[in-house]
Amino acid sequence: MHRYQMSKSKVSKVLEKYRLKNVSVPIVVEGRNDMQCLREIGFPGEIIILNSGNGLLPFSEKLSHDYGEIILLTDFDRKGVDLKNNLKAYMHGSGCTVDTYLWEIIRRYVPIRTVEELPFAIKRIEDINK
Repeated sequence: MHRYQMSKSKVSKVLEKYRLKNVSVPIVVEGRNDMQCLREIGFPGEIIILNSGNGLLPFSEKLSHDYGEIILLTDFDRKGVDLKNNLKAYMHGSGCTVDTYLWEIIRRYVPIRTVEELPFAIKRIEDINK
């Protein structure tokens, strides 16, 4: 069985769960293009662009102050992994819940390196499984 066929059901279910969760919990992404790509695949809620101009610690402190929980969806390359780990650590220390399950599922089952590739990858998964 092809990797995409095994993952389609799981990835589709997780994406749908997180579309619903995004109605009340914001998603943090690295850039404006990431936000547009999430809109393209149906994420309706608040999407926050990581503001690297202010530094990661002040950014995470503001997020922790403003939200009790966030969904973190950085890229899947080395920089994105580092950002995810650092932001998660900073925010956890401030008492904010950081949900990385969506990130983990995409990284495991979808062969992409950036969030911007997600709409194309999802279309490819759906086409293979028709």
